Amino acid sequence: MNEAAREVAACAAAFAVLALLLPLPRLRSEGQRAGALAVLVASWAVLLATLVPEGDARDGLDRLASPLPAVAAVVGVVVAVAVVVIVVRVILARPTVWFVLLGIALPIRIPVTFGSQEGNLLVPLYGVILLGLIAFIWGRVRGRIPQPAPEGPAALNVPLALLVAFFMVSTLWSADPQQAAVKAGFFYLPFTVLYLLVLAWWPRARALAALAITTIVGGVIGALVGLYQYAIQDIWWNETLQQANVYSRFFRVNGIFFDPNILGRYLALGILACLALAWVRRRPWELAALTASAAIMAAGLVVTFSRSSSLMLLVGLVLLAVRAVGPLKTAIGTAALLVVLGGTAVATNANVRRAVTSGDRLERVSEGRFDLMKGGLEIWRDRPVEGVGLGAFEDRFEQTLTPLEQKRVRVVISHNAPVTVLSESGVVGAALFVALLIGAGWACVRGSREEGDVGWARWALGAMLAGIVVHSLLYAALFEDPFTWVIAGAAVALAGTQVAPLAAPRPVTPEPVPVA
Repeated sequence: MNEAAREVAACAAAFAVLALLLPLPRLRSEGQRAGALAVLVASWAVLLATLVPEGDARDGLDRLASPLPAVAAVVGVVVAVAVVVIVVRVILARPTVWFVLLGIALPIRIPVTFGSQEGNLLVPLYGVILLGLIAFIWGRVRGRIPQPAPEGPAALNVPLALLVAFFMVSTLWSADPQQAAVKAGFFYLPFTVLYLLVLAWWPRARALAALAITTIVGGVIGALVGLYQYAIQDIWWNETLQQANVYSRFFRVNGIFFDPNILGRYLALGILACLALAWVRRRPWELAALTASAAIMAAGLVVTFSRSSSLMLLVGLVLLAVRAVGPLKTAIGTAALLVVLGGTAVATNANVRRAVTSGDRLERVSEGRFDLMKGGLEIWRDRPVEGVGLGAFEDRFEQTLTPLEQKRVRVVISHNAPVTVLSESGVVGAALFVALLIGAGWACVRGSREEGDVGWARWALGAMLAGIVVHSLLYAALFEDPFTWVIAGAAVALAGTQVAPLAAPRPVTPEPVPVA
């Protein structure tokens, strides 16, 4: 029963995504788009429902049959509805509130158990998505929002729609349909709605300021937590990391996250946001606050010992410098730093020399990532056109290991987003993925040089997005990171911001001189 419902929901979701994002003339009316959105949300709910084991569902219904749990459930529903109504009314009156809630919820992950699986899920973010969706629908129905939601550029929306729809359809032949439902229900479908909501609410709110401030404040808090963990030599949430720290030469922190690399990615985004704001702000207290925030986050990034996050930050800094001082000066400065710092490291550190000259040493430093990528390519060769299906990489990779290797290998995800896409969706998905990267880059930076501060903001968002893409080459979590979708939506929304031109001076006509 669950399998049939999962397949129907996945196909319905694919149709809804195409209807919402593709520039189809026959699906341009607001009623048709509303219907497609309803299908998307219903498919999302069904996919999540298929993840609940039937035994757990029956146990829940049996508990509700008792008087006390039933009353508690009714009271809980009434309170939840009242809270939703209040928050929705606040969002309609002050749409910036939704972006504040969004910025707070973006990094928060909560340990959740569903069935036999455990995961750290973005539960608060799903609530914020639903609140934004309810508020927008209510506002349109009540006439509080007179204009329909704007649409993104075809260069981004078309490959995004085709890729997400292909991912949904690939659940039909996925080697791991349960994991496919997890990816679809917890990432692709809610984040597609999130992207559309960012576009819808952006013109009605001070969205950029809300997201920037919450990201910087959250980054400072995360960095301070990480520095505290480093000081007391203790971490939270991750027992595997705690055990690894016992035998490691350096102590890695994870802050408020499960993985140090996710903390590093978050801090890198916060540092880039600080630098981008500092370039356009002039008040001394603002510059001082941004400098202090960036310094704290940089210190937190150091104690994560996340090389992928450091590379992400470097890429973002280079791109910001290209726009700020020009490509030639940036190239010269970057080359000089690489020669000085890289040459010094190679000359003074034997471990660095071995890492850059020995393939085996490089493989050990990468913690097996090259083997994972090679495994992904082997999986792709079995089904090169359509791939093995959404979420099937882990299952298929484990099948390629010997029993001894299965006991020894701890990580069975590719740690490389392009390899994951290639193995799970074949050359079809890989081609759409490349088209999506090109479209996202075009949406972020095209024409940004002529738009003043708005153009600088778009370029900075593009630098952050490029940094996330680079990070995903060594850690994955590209489409699974909501920042990817929010940054893309923000760049598209800013591109639609009209900068008012300077008013042309009115011609001065001489007043007639009275004749005496």
